[in-house]
Amino acid sequence: MKFAAIIILFHPERQILLNNIRLLEAAGWQVIVVDNSPQSHQGWLSSSVEFRHCPENAGIAHAQNIGLLLAKQHEYDYAMLLDQDSQLSEQLLQTVKLRVVEAQTHYPNLAAYGPSIVSEFDGQVVRAKVQRAVPDEHGFLHSRQIIASGKVIPISVLAEIGLMEDALFIDGVDHEWCWRANRKGYRIISDTQALLRHKQGESRKRIMGVTFKVGSSVRLYYQYRNILILLRRSYVPFYWKIRNCVALPVRWIINGWFLEQRRERRRYMRQGLIDGLKKRSGRYKADQ
Repeated sequence: MKFAAIIILFHPERQILLNNIRLLEAAGWQVIVVDNSPQSHQGWLSSSVEFRHCPENAGIAHAQNIGLLLAKQHEYDYAMLLDQDSQLSEQLLQTVKLRVVEAQTHYPNLAAYGPSIVSEFDGQVVRAKVQRAVPDEHGFLHSRQIIASGKVIPISVLAEIGLMEDALFIDGVDHEWCWRANRKGYRIISDTQALLRHKQGESRKRIMGVTFKVGSSVRLYYQYRNILILLRRSYVPFYWKIRNCVALPVRWIINGWFLEQRRERRRYMRQGLIDGLKKRSGRYKADQ
């Protein structure tokens, strides 16, 4: 079996990136780097790394697709998507190699396998509070969706499921692909035996006894817009639609009045609502 790892960059931290690449290559993974940063980071990398540069930042979906198509072209069996700030380990990479093959042996209709995510903020395994994953006797968890970082995709399934949706640009890309796979009868699985440390959001803030994820202001544009776009689709889970309809006004209050840059945050949320209603997609444009 041949394994590739696709790392998406956007202003990366050098030490974390190079350490992850070192671990991947030592574990026998071919590394593909797709750089969405304005300035190329190819100078950091050895010639063994397959590198592509998108200086205009074409979005995470487009960057992932570049990597997936390269993995397909070079006839890799599996491709793992990785964010630049995930913390890899030798044990994780060896476990993933063995367990994804095992998962596909038990479930030939496997679309994606991923490790359990450990929050970089509190060191706890992230578990869904609604629509919990269903465990099986092999230590796998069956769910509707998993996040992109650490997600391993059997390249063969792309022929039927397709690539990531470029038009969404960033937020919701990982979940939309999983739901599309569900609709076609494929399984999405995470693993209790593999743990990946990952940073979701830029920080955390506790407000009125509740801890909220804090991200960049512009991400609010994509979150609001893409939620409105995905709400219209029949294959998107009903529970997700209800949860986000409830969450949108809460997110507006928290970001618009309790966090820093609140005026800017309100502007991005407002534009996201407008563009979502108008079904606009792609990259955010300030003059639209």
